[in-house]
Amino acid sequence: MIRLAALVALLLVAAPAHAQQDLDTAMQRVARMWERGDVRGITQSAASAGFALELESGRSGPVASRQAAAALRRLFEDQQTVSVKPGVARVSGGRPQRAFGELEWITRPRGTTIPERRTVFVALVREEQGWRVTEIRVMP
Repeated sequence: MIRLAALVALLLVAAPAHAQQDLDTAMQRVARMWERGDVRGITQSAASAGFALELESGRSGPVASRQAAAALRRLFEDQQTVSVKPGVARVSGGRPQRAFGELEWITRPRGTTIPERRTVFVALVREEQGWRVTEIRVMP
């Protein structure tokens, strides 16, 4: 009986740790795609219900992948990425599991030399295929 209780306790501790590790991996993948301006990869990472966008042009969503791709292309065309680093990522719970993370995006508007620092907020939901993007917000 004690062994069973210990096993259950171990599983309860390991499950959140595994979800966090998967989330960290997902955020690193999103960071790499963001750094490359990989619009296709980002839109393919969307949750089955699509994802919402909040860019300089305003908030929309959830949007179809074509609309998201067009908006992200415009965003990346106007900016030259200097670097992208994944920041805080946390599982927030729920059913299905939800999470959020941040990217630090250092960019320069095309034609300038002055870098700007932005935070990209990424909300995710855990689906069968793993963590999927439900929202992207680019904060000034």
